[in-house]
Amino acid sequence: MKNLSAGVNNLIVGAAVRVAPFENATLMPVLLGVRKANGSVMTFVSLCEDGRIGLYLNDQRISKSNISAPVRGWHYIEMQASSSTGSIIVRVNGVLAIYQTMVYALETGGPLLTAFLGAVPGAYCPVTVDVDDLYLADVGGPINSTFLGDVRVDALQVQGDGSLNQWTVEGASSAWAAVSDGNEATAIRAATAGLRQTFDVAPLPAMSAPAIHGVQLTMLARKTDAGNGRVRGLVASGAQTAVSADLVLQEQLAWHTAMFEGNPNGNVQWTEAAFNAAEFGVESA
Repeated sequence: MKNLSAGVNNLIVGAAVRVAPFENATLMPVLLGVRKANGSVMTFVSLCEDGRIGLYLNDQRISKSNISAPVRGWHYIEMQASSSTGSIIVRVNGVLAIYQTMVYALETGGPLLTAFLGAVPGAYCPVTVDVDDLYLADVGGPINSTFLGDVRVDALQVQGDGSLNQWTVEGASSAWAAVSDGNEATAIRAATAGLRQTFDVAPLPAMSAPAIHGVQLTMLARKTDAGNGRVRGLVASGAQTAVSADLVLQEQLAWHTAMFEGNPNGNVQWTEAAFNAAEFGVESA
């Protein structure tokens, strides 16, 4: 489950989904969906008893596609939900499967609150559902405003220090070694606000026609004293830098993410060359 930012009225959720073989014909596996802010309205895509894709509003099926998604295989499922227009679009492996308009209940209950996969939040998951390569896109965004199709998520590790080195290194010979060794005894620390630390990141794997839809920074961080502790994700591309919104830290280690949809050097979509030349890191707040 992913909690959304406040005020999201239009959202696309996409993910590669694989359902394990099952014999239960009573409870069908939920693939993905969204829930409204009032908590009482949700719409989701589920696998039907005949292998086709069904669209549900709460517990009622309101549409069924002619396209099937057989178990055992990976299928890329995408759903666009609009609480402002009450429309829902579902695609399976890049092909339109369901187009439902004027879903009145989706227009009530405020903006969208959460996106979920594999099961309705708080509900039992009757079968094993594997999920990979998840993306969320706000259709009002400046770059990713439509279906992205079957995309891939690559996890790239830091491989060296960048050009900004203002954090204190503890227990390691370099900042990049401290954050990449998987050892909680080594770390980087910032005692004051406004300090920046960037890293060189491993290049993208070879692709015939790379298209980068966004870069997400993932950080394991905590505060070490009372009071507010905050950090920001940081990217340095060419002569430009950009930071994310503040990330509030806890006293225990927790994962935090910051998304950079576009390249701050020109506010354009990332290219392979621009990504490989950029540095990514953190700023104390």
